[in-house]
Amino acid sequence: MRVRAATLRPRLRAQLSYVSCHVSNENPIDFALGAPKNTAPMSPARIVPPRAAIAPLLHESLGERVYRTVRDLILSQVFPPGSKLNVEQICRDLGVSRTPVWDTMRRLESEGLVNTVPRHGVFVLNYGVDQIRDLFAVRGALEALAVRQAARNLDDDSRAALEATMQKLERAAGDGEMEAYSRAAIDFHDRVLAAARNQVLGRLLENVYAQILVLRLRSLYLPERLQSSLAEHREIFEAVVNGDADRGERLARAHAEHVLQDALEFTRRAEPHR
Repeated sequence: MRVRAATLRPRLRAQLSYVSCHVSNENPIDFALGAPKNTAPMSPARIVPPRAAIAPLLHESLGERVYRTVRDLILSQVFPPGSKLNVEQICRDLGVSRTPVWDTMRRLESEGLVNTVPRHGVFVLNYGVDQIRDLFAVRGALEALAVRQAARNLDDDSRAALEATMQKLERAAGDGEMEAYSRAAIDFHDRVLAAARNQVLGRLLENVYAQILVLRLRSLYLPERLQSSLAEHREIFEAVVNGDADRGERLARAHAEHVLQDALEFTRRAEPHR
């Protein structure tokens, strides 16, 4: 028995880190033998290693998958603005318990994508005109900061990516392809944000963009404003590549204000059809 214990101790040291990352507390493993732990009284001669503190990785992974799934459904407008979310149905559709779904709802509410109304349920974001104005004011301030920092931090790779996106904008505008232009415009602002190299700013803008996307207002451009929108993006591009942070910041704020007016006009035109 002594010989066997001496033989197993090197295996114990080698396996400890592996097992501690793969075993849940509900299914404890004998670290030496790699088998389910025998809870019967053991001989005093047998050494029982201390139980490792193991994070519930499977539960965390499940919760993250539920969050991403529900968030994507909201951003893709499967659940339209103002609609009530049937939490019990979501649980059944995803095949999970209520806990990860309610955790997801709390997380989405902290991001401003849903709103919980006591005794009524959870509803997808649906802003009025004043709230839309506030949202775009924040967008303008953050995008202005992104342009300022991009102008200061632009490197060769970021410049090349921004130039390629600017060319996509020009081609789409020349062809009158509104959908392609909208995609290129979103890409343009994402490229500017990447060039800014500010992770905190990136997380804040991602949250703002998500709320605008839920409202179906991020990628909307009125056909009659296509050429003026293109000119605004061109001016912002030139300010960034020329390192003119002050001018770029002013242009970004003005552009955000123009986009707000487009969003309000689109909302007004769509109102009778809701």
